[in-house]
Amino acid sequence: MPQTVLNKLFFYLTIFALIFGVILYDTLKLIFVDEICAVLLVGLYCYYIYKTPKWEINKVFVITLGIFLFYLVYSLAIKSNVKRAILIDFTIQIKPYLGFFCAYAIAPLFNKKQKLIIKCLCIAIAFYLMFLGILSLFIKDFLYTTMSHPSRFATAVSIISILYLYVSDYTMKDKIIFVTIMLFGLLSGRSKFYGFMILATFLIFFLKYFNFKINLKNSIILLVIFGIVFLATKNKIFTYFDPNSFGKGKGLSDLYARMALYYFSGFIFMDYIPFGSGFASYATYASSIYYSPLYPKYNIDMVWGLSKDYPAFICDAYYPVLAQFGIIGATLFFAFWLLILSKAYRWFQQTSNIKLFTLVIVMVIFFLIECTSDSTITHNRGFFMMMILGMVLSDFQREYKNRQKEITTPSAEEIKP
Repeated sequence: MPQTVLNKLFFYLTIFALIFGVILYDTLKLIFVDEICAVLLVGLYCYYIYKTPKWEINKVFVITLGIFLFYLVYSLAIKSNVKRAILIDFTIQIKPYLGFFCAYAIAPLFNKKQKLIIKCLCIAIAFYLMFLGILSLFIKDFLYTTMSHPSRFATAVSIISILYLYVSDYTMKDKIIFVTIMLFGLLSGRSKFYGFMILATFLIFFLKYFNFKINLKNSIILLVIFGIVFLATKNKIFTYFDPNSFGKGKGLSDLYARMALYYFSGFIFMDYIPFGSGFASYATYASSIYYSPLYPKYNIDMVWGLSKDYPAFICDAYYPVLAQFGIIGATLFFAFWLLILSKAYRWFQQTSNIKLFTLVIVMVIFFLIECTSDSTITHNRGFFMMMILGMVLSDFQREYKNRQKEITTPSAEEIKP
């Protein structure tokens, strides 16, 4: 009975978070909805723990909480910023992991009716987003007005596409609908979306034919795919990561500010070995509201978009944020994604569930790409996507355990005397 109640409550939370925490979040300026969703999700998790006979808590979740608490104490000790800023940044940085681990632990299971409702809602929202995208072709800055930024429009399309595929039967028709919805995202004009769409489409249609061996055939396929992605995104790649492009007066642009974040993060990594500069010190929302002392220290406050008077682009990419956590923290960040992929691959080998395995890879790629030029992972859209990832992993683990039981449980023929 408790799990049935959790499934129903989680379904309602998913619908609420999708509509108000993703689609209408920027349109209606619902800036606290993701925090409300996080509190509700943690509440559901506590209810789950209370109803669990042995009060079982995921060990990796405990370790993750311990790591964040260590960095909280560390930040307060070194006074990386004022206490309020440190606490705000701590809350923001831990939020996506709460979304993932709580959803993973609760392991909600939607019934057929609930899946159908979500599918219909995703399609309805897709048409709404298509309408916004088409209008943006004729009305200047329309996506800035309705979605705050074209990149948020693109990530909303990605979320709707993936959520639809998750609750679908993964038929060819469902895959075509997925790609059709993704095509609406092209109206955003974001290069990173082009790259993500190419990779996601390839994985969804062709991963089942991939034998995960290093050979000439697979190497050629990967080179071709990454070559196409590179051609679609090369202009932005050169802008972000070409060190020769920095400091040559490219004008007042967010791209120049973002390049500066990457450039100075290298110095912070080296100067604050091994645990970094601490919460609210670099490239985060809290470090812009409570202007970090690191910015004048490294003359970052002289860069347009990163100054105290105009800090609009301080939290414009996530990878530079890792400088706050140092070499140790950056290693743990990538280890988290590697752990998810390794678990998914192990479960895939046992269950052969290509749908769940593909969805895990697609979502990990989504975050790795988004982190290059946005702090999506710590925003409302990142929180919701982490919830989906938690649901997918919980489904995968459930199927894996069921398969293990089938293997270890003797059949009627085997137990005959």
